[in-house]
Amino acid sequence: MSRKEFMERLEKLLEDISDSEREEALQYYNDYFDDAGVENEAEVIRELVSPEQVAQKIKAGLSDSAAEFSEQGYRDTRFESRDGELSADQSGQEPKKKETNFWKVLAIVLLCILAAPVILPVCGGILIALIGAAAGIVALIAGLVAAGFLILIAGIFVIGIGIAQAMATPAVGIALAGTGCLLTALGILLSFVTVWCCIKIVPWLIRGLVGLVSYPFRKAGAKK
Repeated sequence: MSRKEFMERLEKLLEDISDSEREEALQYYNDYFDDAGVENEAEVIRELVSPEQVAQKIKAGLSDSAAEFSEQGYRDTRFESRDGELSADQSGQEPKKKETNFWKVLAIVLLCILAAPVILPVCGGILIALIGAAAGIVALIAGLVAAGFLILIAGIFVIGIGIAQAMATPAVGIALAGTGCLLTALGILLSFVTVWCCIKIVPWLIRGLVGLVSYPFRKAGAKK
C-alpha cells in the first residue's frame, strides 16, 4: 500500500466525523509522512498498521481529553511517545521483553547434576581404557626390546656354534652360521623398530594422555 492509497482510505473511513476534524486529522498524518520523508513512507505505513486502525483511534480520541487539535494539526498523545515517535500501542508492536539467560544457566546446572552419576563413570571408564591401552603399548615396546635383544644374542650364539661345527661337518656348520646371521639381522631390525617406537609413538602417546586429562581444566580456565 502506498501513501496515497493509505490516505485515501483513511479519508473515506473518516467521512462520519465533521469536516474540520477530518481535515485536521488528515493534515496531521500528511505532515507525519512529510517529516519522515519519501524514503521512509513504507516504514511509516508499517508503523501505522492500517487506515482502519488509525481511523478507529482518531474517532475514539475525539471524545477523549488526550486528543487535541494543535497548530500542527490533530494530535493524540496516547499514541505518541515523548520523543514524538509512535508508541508501541499505535505501531502494533509489543514492547521488547528483557531477555535473560538465568533459566538457561539454571537448566544447564541441573542437567549436569542429574547427569553426573552417568557421565562420571563413563568418563572414568574411558580414561581407564586409555591408560590401559597406553600401558599395553608400553608393554609391547618393552617386549620388542627384550625379544630383539634375545634374538640378537641367540643369533651370535648360533653363529659361534656354526663356526665350530664347520670344522667337523662343513654343511651343518654353514647352515647354522647362516641361521645365526638371520637371527642376528632380525634382532638388529627389532632393535631399530623399538628405537623408532620410542622416538615417535611414546611421546605422542604421552602428549595425548596429558592433553586429555588437562582438557576439562583448560575449558574451565577459558570460561573465566
